[in-house]
Amino acid sequence: MFTAFKRLCVFLLAAVVLFPVGSADADISLPAPQRTGGSGVFDVLGSRASAVGGDFASMKDVSLENLSTVLWAATGLNRGEKGWTVPMAMGMEPYVKIYVARADGTFLYDWRAHALKEVSKEDIRGRIGKQDFVAKAPCTLIFVSDSAALSRKFKDDDDEEEFAAVAAGAMTQNVYLASGALGIGTRYIRSARDDAIERILSLRDDDDVLCIMPMGVKPGA
Repeated sequence: MFTAFKRLCVFLLAAVVLFPVGSADADISLPAPQRTGGSGVFDVLGSRASAVGGDFASMKDVSLENLSTVLWAATGLNRGEKGWTVPMAMGMEPYVKIYVARADGTFLYDWRAHALKEVSKEDIRGRIGKQDFVAKAPCTLIFVSDSAALSRKFKDDDDEEEFAAVAAGAMTQNVYLASGALGIGTRYIRSARDDAIERILSLRDDDDVLCIMPMGVKPGA
């Protein structure tokens, strides 16, 4: 019996090594983004607004279908393998990363695979914003410059910062427009807990937190 027990232990140990718990299974393949229908662009521009901070507590969670569309609008492929929904300098691949903070963990948006790559299972929403209402938002997008991508083209830190800021501006405006068409409330916030975010996400020294956007589905939407 003892020998059989030892064999069972060896088998279980091998299974853990070969099939580690919670590895790639935690990544999320997003559904295809919505590309047609919804409100017209001029209608959305006419109603574009930042959500009031106090409203986030009553908002509902953003579905994966809606999150898929918002992330695709921010920096997704829209034509072939070298065309994005926002302009990038000199035809470069996107050099601003989007992290997604949710109740079930923190994820990095992979525009190539149109998927969420798990960074942590921890709920960090209460630690990233200076305003109390950020912690109450169902979901928050975190925009971070990608220094590794930027340094392949730019050799000056000021150029890297400028182009990253311009890209983030285009991306966040697309988030506003897509969110408006989907009944999602959101808000651009430049002032965040940058040091905490850099530490929590284990960012590279030259990666900069550009802004955050808490969001949620408006009641009745």
